[in-house]
Amino acid sequence: MRQTVQIAAHRGNSAVYPENTMAAFRSALTLDVDMIENDVHITADGELVVMHDPTVDRTTNGTGLIREKTLAEIKALDAGSWKDPRFAGEQVTTFVEFLELVKDRADMQFNIELKDYPSAMGQEAAFRSADKTLALMEAYGIAERSVINSWSGELLEYVDGQYHHKYRLHGYHPFFQMGKMERNPYDFLSCMCLFNAYLDQEGHWRLRENPVSPIEAFQEAQTNGVEPWVYYPHETREIIEQAVTNGARLITSNTPQATLEILRSLGVHR
Repeated sequence: MRQTVQIAAHRGNSAVYPENTMAAFRSALTLDVDMIENDVHITADGELVVMHDPTVDRTTNGTGLIREKTLAEIKALDAGSWKDPRFAGEQVTTFVEFLELVKDRADMQFNIELKDYPSAMGQEAAFRSADKTLALMEAYGIAERSVINSWSGELLEYVDGQYHHKYRLHGYHPFFQMGKMERNPYDFLSCMCLFNAYLDQEGHWRLRENPVSPIEAFQEAQTNGVEPWVYYPHETREIIEQAVTNGARLITSNTPQATLEILRSLGVHR
């Protein structure tokens, strides 16, 4: 019997609604997904908002770094029109608003991505953002059914040490994508997203033409007790089938409804 493969809605139901907004999260909650993924940044006045990029430029009508704006300034922005005019007026979601929405969904898991990196804003500010995020997750009772995610190995090492290995941590393979680390990531990760990536001659990481990592990468993860997860910006049935065959245990999807239907047709989702 094939192992069950779970599905996470990437930034909510982001194929249909503006990513990381309340509209996207409400829609995701109506689907039969296992998990919702989002991204957290801290504002200039110490509030947490849900947005992927460090700047507001791509997904609002504003410009500038999140960490240099107050919550009031960010709440005044339009976070919906970039997706479609019918979403005009959709606001940037605060992390508290997201938590209020999901706090009673005991059936749902969460992938909370820490986006404030020590390399960008210094250790003190990045660690403060992480600490506040984790405190709110504990206060709203979702920490035990969540993974803490970051592209910063330094930040994940901080969370693991500061909180005495309490949280399930999510990283990225190949590990060079996670930057500076003092420990072997297999020592502290519980799951990781596998990318078929390499470093070019200029030191930039690139994705190979076939986005599905070799089966050896999935096997290496499992041998080290880490669940292999995957994400593909452009999903096809062929890609999903190959990832499932290689041993993927969870797919983070921009098109969760379509991916769910494929997984069910393969007999690997409830």
